[in-house]
Amino acid sequence: MNPSFNKFLFGGLALIAVSCVRTVNVPIRNVAPIPVVEGMVTNEAPPYNIRLSYSGQFKNIYEDSAIHYINDAQVSIKDDSGDSVSCAWVGNGNYETTDSTFKGIAGRSYILTVRLSNGKTYISKPAKMEAAVPINSISIIYDNTIGDFRPTQLIISANTQDPPGIHNYYRWTAYGYIPRKSVGDDCEPPAHPPCEQPGSRSCNCCPYLCTCHAFCEQLLRNDQVNILSDKYMDGQNIQQPVFYSPVYWHGKHFIEIKQQSLTQSDYQYWQRYLEQTNRTGSILDPLPSSVTGNIYNQSDSSDLALGLFSAMGIITKKVTILPFFLQDYLLIGVASTYILPGDCDCVFPNTLPDDADAPGWETAQLIEMK
Repeated sequence: MNPSFNKFLFGGLALIAVSCVRTVNVPIRNVAPIPVVEGMVTNEAPPYNIRLSYSGQFKNIYEDSAIHYINDAQVSIKDDSGDSVSCAWVGNGNYETTDSTFKGIAGRSYILTVRLSNGKTYISKPAKMEAAVPINSISIIYDNTIGDFRPTQLIISANTQDPPGIHNYYRWTAYGYIPRKSVGDDCEPPAHPPCEQPGSRSCNCCPYLCTCHAFCEQLLRNDQVNILSDKYMDGQNIQQPVFYSPVYWHGKHFIEIKQQSLTQSDYQYWQRYLEQTNRTGSILDPLPSSVTGNIYNQSDSSDLALGLFSAMGIITKKVTILPFFLQDYLLIGVASTYILPGDCDCVFPNTLPDDADAPGWETAQLIEMK
């Protein structure tokens, strides 16, 4: 082929390719701030908390939005028997009920009223409190697989006998204090022989031998939305995993589990929330929409707030788990990566110092794993 023709051909193709590139300015969606309301009344002892804020651009309603807190609203809760209670502002968009005798009762319905300083009043649809379903027992399985960001773990499940003949909807929340270990400090003044000398007990050389400020209990929370309907298991025993407690070292695991009884509308709200937060797809998929709940402008029912006001029965179960079966060689093998230098309660955030037992678990059920 003629070289001159080749140059002409490739030059023409390059020109066509360049001419097909153009700048596209994608419009940015600007949405006016929307009130976000989060709160509940339960059968547990008051006070009850209501959290108010304004949404920002492209923000999930459960992300931190400190600059959008609503701190000047008038908030109250009323039940279907005529009793009501006001809520006082306590900081950072949080309001708490002021009457210690106002306690949620199963079977009653509750309405939240929020009067904003701009003159708008938002109210909730009546939220009926379902009766709490008991937790019969707690099951624990030791999972000896190692994850990308954790060692082995305890899988903790709640066992519940579902009441037959009625629709039940559940949600579980849980948190716990788990044992952690750091390199710690030398128990005596630093007069240890160098690391290379046999028998050295320096903490920098033998972290497993040091005990001063080397142990603590770290707070962990399960932030996932964990819900279930009894649609396909009415009247059956439900065993639901509710907490995954990583095993970093010897010691007690202090776990609190709350089993909530939801209404059907609450359950559907959390279903929509999960669909929005877990959805995957391509850039051609529709943009995710905000998840609206049961709160609306009293003067304009089409003006909806974000978030949810609920009334729910709750059963709380606290357990102290002591895994006796763990051996030093096993822990050193799977958890040594997570033993960091320094004072334990300084190295790890949200800890109880000096290996202290978590307060509030004095009467909790003790489960020994042998």
